[in-house]
Amino acid sequence: MLLSVFKTCVPRKEILAGELSPELLAAKLRLVVEGKAPQLYQDPTAFFANIFATDGLKTLISEVFGQLLKEAVGSPITRLQTSFGGGKTHDKIALCTLLKTGEPFLD
Repeated sequence: MLLSVFKTCVPRKEILAGELSPELLAAKLRLVVEGKAPQLYQDPTAFFANIFATDGLKTLISEVFGQLLKEAVGSPITRLQTSFGGGKTHDKIALCTLLKTGEPFLD
């Protein structure tokens, strides 16, 4: 039997305290590129510590860098297709961060 989400997940302290800023929920790629985003999105260590690296994100990173390094086979076009809130902007911020820093923040 699976436990409910209410028994398995603990909300972050800022959520419990009612201190979560709306600007942290609505990431904007343009602000990250311009260096004007909230610190959570500007600091690569903080960003990757606060997201869950799904298999989809890991695959996307692998495919994009495979194309950039000319080590991949297949289409160089990737279509990010999820519903609203599915993580498309966070995927793009992750790619942007990795491209800017060159650091492997994911294992």
